[in-house]
Amino acid sequence: LAGNTRLIAEPAYRRLLAAEPLLRRSIPVLIITFLIVIAALRVLSLMNERDDVERNAKAILTLAAGQLASSLATTSETVPGAIQDLLETTSRQGAMGRSHVLVITDSAFKIVAVTPRSMPWQGHSLDGLVEGGQPLFMFGDRAGVMD
Repeated sequence: LAGNTRLIAEPAYRRLLAAEPLLRRSIPVLIITFLIVIAALRVLSLMNERDDVERNAKAILTLAAGQLASSLATTSETVPGAIQDLLETTSRQGAMGRSHVLVITDSAFKIVAVTPRSMPWQGHSLDGLVEGGQPLFMFGDRAGVMD
């Protein structure tokens, strides 16, 4: 039986022995190709995840701004501090950190209410506080960014 097996397997074995140097040299190239493919997939995955986070943040910000605008429309101007309380409630419900600031401005972009941590901003012009923001304030409505 060993003789018959040897006769059948020997041609394939000789071809494998002839290809062995080529296979040995191709292994590092194959490993590098595999690592490049894995790295490219990871980069695409991270880019997709970043897009999802950005899309979700925009949606949440839009919903929060809409809710805040709706609440402002129904808030009575006669109650002192009602707008300030509304900002504080929104800040608390949104679990915003110390670096986040909520402001309410009038049509001239003058800050009329601000979260407690940024009280010195109250009464200042928003376009003076935000560097490079003038094009946004100037063309925002027409560009659709203030929606």
